[in-house]
Amino acid sequence: MDWLFIVKPADTAPDGGSFAKDRMLELAETAPRREWCLSRRRRMAPGDRLWIYFSAPVREVAAVAEIEGEPYEVTGSPRQPWRFTATLDPAATRRLHRDPVPLHALSNRHPQGVTRVKDDDLGLLLEHAGL
Repeated sequence: MDWLFIVKPADTAPDGGSFAKDRMLELAETAPRREWCLSRRRRMAPGDRLWIYFSAPVREVAAVAEIEGEPYEVTGSPRQPWRFTATLDPAATRRLHRDPVPLHALSNRHPQGVTRVKDDDLGLLLEHAGL
């Protein structure tokens, strides 16, 4: 299954860094295995793909990761009580960084939270990522 994961570059990532597009590319190349946060449980499974949509300054999908395990619940984080591990794909993220998929090219032009990628959009994402 493929998931669209929305990040706001101004927000702080769980590791204390930023969600900026250039930072995500740097992480893909230097420390690709990341912990991600969710506000509610999703039916994610190992092998699912996570397409990272940057909501600013330009609305675009510019990174991709592979999910390693199902989400698990943590205490002490009421806004985002779920976590999962996913590894950024360096080669595909580099390609998406150079040739991102703009929001206007997707059928879901108003993504909210974490959603499944629509079948109509998957081919375009795979093409831009070189997968």
